[in-house]
Amino acid sequence: MQNLNVIYEDNHIIVVEKPVNVPSQGDKTNDVDMLSIIKKYLKEKYNKPR
Repeated sequence: MQNLNVIYEDNHIIVVEKPVNVPSQGDKTNDVDMLSIIKKYLKEKYNKPR
C-alpha cells in the first residue's frame, strides 16, 4: 500500500494529502487512485470486511 499522510480523521471525515499524479478516483488507466488507497487504509485500520 502507498504511504498515506493522514492529516485529520474522525468518525465522519478523513483528510489526507493527495500526492501529485495520483488520480482522485479510478479511471480507465487502472492506476492506483486515492479513493482505493483510503478505502484500503480504513479497512485495515478498523478491521472492516468492506
